[in-house]
Amino acid sequence: MRTPPYSFLVTLIALSLSVGCSSGGKSGEVEVKGTVTIDGQPIPRGSLSFVATDKAAPTGGAVIKDGQFMGFTMPGEKKVVIIGNKVVGQEKLYDTPDSPTRDKLESVVPAQYGALQTTPLTVTIDGPQDDLKFELTSGK
Repeated sequence: MRTPPYSFLVTLIALSLSVGCSSGGKSGEVEVKGTVTIDGQPIPRGSLSFVATDKAAPTGGAVIKDGQFMGFTMPGEKKVVIIGNKVVGQEKLYDTPDSPTRDKLESVVPAQYGALQTTPLTVTIDGPQDDLKFELTSGK
């Protein structure tokens, strides 16, 4: 007897749901949440990377939106690299009259925070955290 073609699809979907369902990060990772500001103002958009100081664990990360972030990383001592931008206008994608546009971004975070070699930021992650605060200064 031949199996109806849709039964294979149903089985495949059920298998992918059972394998793909989890609470978030990879095995061993913990959830980290918090805020990021520059001179007291929320960073509009950007990203954070949590890099293990001993280079033994994979890098974790988070997306910044309106000064808030949520992501995953492995526990341990981390250097924190932050990149932040704000929208300063629109720019054309192509040099044509009918070109679509995209947001034109400007960095709001000094370069020292955006490089692993120069970031002064460190944090110890020993479990899930929802109150991390990174208060950056522009030096202006």
